[in-house]
Amino acid sequence: MARRLFLVLLLVFTGTGCARKSRLRERAERQAAADKNRVSSITDVGLKVIFFDLGQADAMLVLYQGKTLLFDAGESREAEDSNRYHVIAQTLQELTGKKHLDYFVLSHYHRDHVGKSTEGTGLWGVLDDGVTIDTVHDRGDVVFSDNAKTDVHEDWLRAMPGWLSSGKVKSHIALKLGDKIDLGPGLDVTVVAVNGNGMFEKLMADKPEDLSIWPASENDFSVALKLTYGDFELFTGGDLTGATVHKDYKGNKEGYHDVESSIAGKVGDVEIYRVNHHGSQYSSNGCFIKTLRPEVSIVSSGANNYGHPHGKVYDPLMDIGRVYITGGADDKVKDHVLRSIVGDDIVVTVEANGGKRFSVNNRDYKSKTDAEEEALPGRVAGCETAPW
Repeated sequence: MARRLFLVLLLVFTGTGCARKSRLRERAERQAAADKNRVSSITDVGLKVIFFDLGQADAMLVLYQGKTLLFDAGESREAEDSNRYHVIAQTLQELTGKKHLDYFVLSHYHRDHVGKSTEGTGLWGVLDDGVTIDTVHDRGDVVFSDNAKTDVHEDWLRAMPGWLSSGKVKSHIALKLGDKIDLGPGLDVTVVAVNGNGMFEKLMADKPEDLSIWPASENDFSVALKLTYGDFELFTGGDLTGATVHKDYKGNKEGYHDVESSIAGKVGDVEIYRVNHHGSQYSSNGCFIKTLRPEVSIVSSGANNYGHPHGKVYDPLMDIGRVYITGGADDKVKDHVLRSIVGDDIVVTVEANGGKRFSVNNRDYKSKTDAEEEALPGRVAGCETAPW
């Protein structure tokens, strides 16, 4: 009798869970259909930003006054998503009439942000698709203590001379904190983080043994940009970290360091936050989210087994605004974030003459003025960097 009752209860709970998942999927499909048929009221577009769906990888294209900037061009390790980088050259040709970039900015040396030479993916694939680049920016060759260059970093260094000599790339310049990238008057593009913003120099002086035992993660060195167009502001920061945690991956030790908190006050309130590290639980810390207070958060993720995007990041962002996810999510969290999955590129258009409005996949939003941002209840002006 007890066994029979257990089986009945199991069937009831299983059926309830399946029904809930079915309802979630139906709601997500209805929302996706509504978004697809929506038409933005913004007709005079001054700035356009495309977040490509590359699966579990990153690429963001900025188009402004005839100039272009591509931030990252990665490769997903999921086989079905690994060749999605072809969309970059296709989009450039369709929107600009040529396969050319004024700027390419690499956030950091990881495969899901730049690809791999032996596979011919990511930026290697984009260049093979016929794209040429005026200026390539990266974070340079900075390492600390026992930090070794990643395989991707070495791959990058070997490739650059050939790209330059062939004319595929005209110039290669490492970025510094405070550098600006010129896309034209009216749009400010500023480097707000690179190589930890002095954190590791201080750590080497104060506690060198820490970096010797726990070398800093490549994620901590990410280049971060803030784009400002009138009232509209956007932040993107590669895999920038927001927690100080020591990790041991089967004997491979590395440390995450909270760089986010050190830049939160400088970044301030933004309209769009391209979520750090695909929504990892070790990024987008609570204070950082409260300081940026984004109307819209965009997560670049696809099929993965990292838990991306994590609920402790997704839920607070949903409490503040709206979240869009490009390709997908880890199966462990997929049902929880299903309503936000677009399954396609995410296109942002910003109204000309001051960026007072913007649209995300044709849904319109109002940009906040500086005065409106300062008047927000519970506003957080900045964060203290977590101790190492």
